[in-house]
Amino acid sequence: MRRRLLGVLLAVALLGGCATVPTKGTIRNGERQGLAPDLGGVGVEAKPPRANSDDMAIVNGFLEAMSDSQAYDVARQYMTPEAAGEWKPESQTVVYDQRPESLTRKAGGIQLTAHKIAAIGARGDWIPADANDEADFFFKLKKVDGQLRVDSAPPGAYLGSNQVDLKLAPRDLYFFNQSRDLLVPDQVWLPQNLPSGQAATQLIQELLKGPTTRLGNGVVSIAPPGTEVQVSVPVDLGVATVALNDTAGSLRDQDRRLLAAQIVWTLNQLNLRAKITVGGAPLLPDEPEVLPFSNFSAYDPQASVGAMTKLYGLLAQKPQRIVGLDGSSNISAEPLNSGPLALYKAQSFAVTLSGDAGAIVTADGRKLAYGKLDPADNTAKASELKVDEKTLPPSFDGQDNLWFLDRADSDHPRLRVRHDDGGRVSEVDTDFGGDTPVALRMAPDGVRALLVMHSAATKQNYVETATVQTTKGGKQLMLGAFRPLRLELTNITDAAWDKQGIIVIGTGSAAPQAWLVSTDGSSLQLLPGAAPGFVPEHVASNTHKDTLPVIQDDAGRIHWLSKDLGWVSMDADNSQATIIPTYPG
Repeated sequence: MRRRLLGVLLAVALLGGCATVPTKGTIRNGERQGLAPDLGGVGVEAKPPRANSDDMAIVNGFLEAMSDSQAYDVARQYMTPEAAGEWKPESQTVVYDQRPESLTRKAGGIQLTAHKIAAIGARGDWIPADANDEADFFFKLKKVDGQLRVDSAPPGAYLGSNQVDLKLAPRDLYFFNQSRDLLVPDQVWLPQNLPSGQAATQLIQELLKGPTTRLGNGVVSIAPPGTEVQVSVPVDLGVATVALNDTAGSLRDQDRRLLAAQIVWTLNQLNLRAKITVGGAPLLPDEPEVLPFSNFSAYDPQASVGAMTKLYGLLAQKPQRIVGLDGSSNISAEPLNSGPLALYKAQSFAVTLSGDAGAIVTADGRKLAYGKLDPADNTAKASELKVDEKTLPPSFDGQDNLWFLDRADSDHPRLRVRHDDGGRVSEVDTDFGGDTPVALRMAPDGVRALLVMHSAATKQNYVETATVQTTKGGKQLMLGAFRPLRLELTNITDAAWDKQGIIVIGTGSAAPQAWLVSTDGSSLQLLPGAAPGFVPEHVASNTHKDTLPVIQDDAGRIHWLSKDLGWVSMDADNSQATIIPTYPG
């Protein structure tokens, strides 16, 4: 059964309560205790083949060596010269569920048959496998000078799921959104445990290649084509010196600063400061030689605006501001009566990241209204847009663009965006392949979208990410690059961006819970502090580091996760307990 380890851990966590809930680490397919003893152990340095090894030992040794990208030369020693010449391990890494029964003897070689979990592409992007995909390869064996060797070149490298965290690490490459005011992370998996200079060199080289296909032309790389690092990126006392070639010298002053932001943010995850030169001269001559990270905090992809921590909601179909979550006052809902949205009855509510404006879908489902929450002029009116059929709760990005999706139950759901520059509305091309969108949440950058979808085939909900890109020479917006997260969850009801990734409400092996998921779906764990005394149904969250996730349960009451990881609830007898919560975003 796929993901047996996940099932065991979930059962233990849910039966044992809070004390056994995993709050750190990664849960993936595979069982550590089930590994064959001759696999060489986990994380053991690759060794060349021993003389007179049998077929199974040769293939096991080959798999162990190829699991380490620094040991491809050792792995080739297990191959015939012809196969070694054909093998291209850098093309992809297949992550599979490694078990003793995965390898079986067949005439002329060893057969690998295992559940495929994901493929890591040549650029390092994690691509989840379909539920029924298999890692299936026949290792032909042939004698060379009396010794058995592998005589077939695999389609890339293979990596057992239990070794992913030991061999690879997720790293972010940073690019800019189209408005060039926020960075967008592009996650790739790169070798783990490299010396700091090698790790920095590899990161910057990958950055200068541009974004992966997942982000495509939805983001902007400031580095001109042909920009390269001269030789390598040396590191001394925590300072990485990035010496760019003369190509970057053509950049204007403002673009030089943006390029510096990409490099500084990318290196910061290695706890490195950056010194950047172009043709031997400082990239930013008017700033310190070693660039402070704080100088580039304005481009934070999490858009850390203080207002993002303020909770809002709907009570009796009217917009509210929720106060008291910080303990400074009694918890209560304050009606937003001074703004034009108070004139409507609403079925859903969204707030800009700055907290100054909002949007509602009217209770009758016919209009989307936008207006200031606390206007200085009490005669201010809301602007209205017509919507059709089922309309999902709208979502704001960090540029105050309003994204909304109507006709959600039809054969052709319609996605549009109301731009903050005067209220211009653009239609966004997309094709959901016959599945039905259930929820839409935009990231602050306005490039990445999070969707809960209902599958026409399985009748189950699933979670996927997508990217806003352009077609027709940049004239037409398009939502594409869909990546289902392939989670071992059922009864998924909601999902939201969070500072640590994505929060998903769904069922593992027992009751519905709140789960913390990586943005590429490579890891899944219970939300720290989970195992509450209620059944979660919806989640309100955003990417701000101080935002407290809020859960609405199946009875309509709301609960939020305090900083000490305890759940705090509104009084069940309080009439305000039936609030539909929302954070800015």
